[in-house]
Amino acid sequence: MHILKDKILVALAVTLMLLLSACAGTPDKAASDSPLQNTPQDAQAKDAQYQERIQDKQVLLENMFKNFLDGIRNGASAEVLYSYLTDSSEYWLDTLELHARRYDAEALDSCQFYEAYSIILYRLYEREHLWQTDDDRMLFMLLSKSGMLDRFLKLDLGPMKVKNDRGSIGLAKSPDVPIMLFVWDDQTWKLDLPATLPLITKGIESIAVKKNWTNRKLALYWIEKEYHMTYSRLDDSLLEPIGF
Repeated sequence: MHILKDKILVALAVTLMLLLSACAGTPDKAASDSPLQNTPQDAQAKDAQYQERIQDKQVLLENMFKNFLDGIRNGASAEVLYSYLTDSSEYWLDTLELHARRYDAEALDSCQFYEAYSIILYRLYEREHLWQTDDDRMLFMLLSKSGMLDRFLKLDLGPMKVKNDRGSIGLAKSPDVPIMLFVWDDQTWKLDLPATLPLITKGIESIAVKKNWTNRKLALYWIEKEYHMTYSRLDDSLLEPIGF
């Protein structure tokens, strides 16, 4: 009986040793699938796929920008123009229009230059009856034909650039300095307007720093500089809400 038990134990021991040896000699699938085991060919393939996605996004951004410009210059509806903007841009436009109707001179000091400029220009449009629409007036003022952005876009622009989910464009003379910013939104590009306007007006803002002016004073000065040959009373009266 003891001899039989010994034989059984020896057989079990030998079987266990064989199993352990087999496990030790079998490559760990998880380890073989580890990123550390990726071959140079795998890395090259992934890089090629990434570059292909960037190129596709580049083409989509260029097409979006062309259609956006065409929309501005062909008098596209507000609905069409909003489709090219981020949701935050639409909210910012609505808020800015509300401020144009309510902010007094003191409140304007809390605004950034590009906001103060937009508010004062909005009031000039109101006083001179320049509106061509009863709704979405801030959008019309900034993005319509001959609006603020359209006048700027007549400058020589450089090539569009894409990095992951961000797109940009600069002037031809300094293409690496972005002046317009775009965001990839699921399957399309959108213009980030409140992030773009301060880039466009950055050069003008340097005047305020040199002269130690407030943003509202610089905004009024710049509007007077742009429109003094067309309209009168480009003065402090524009710092207060007009006839709203």
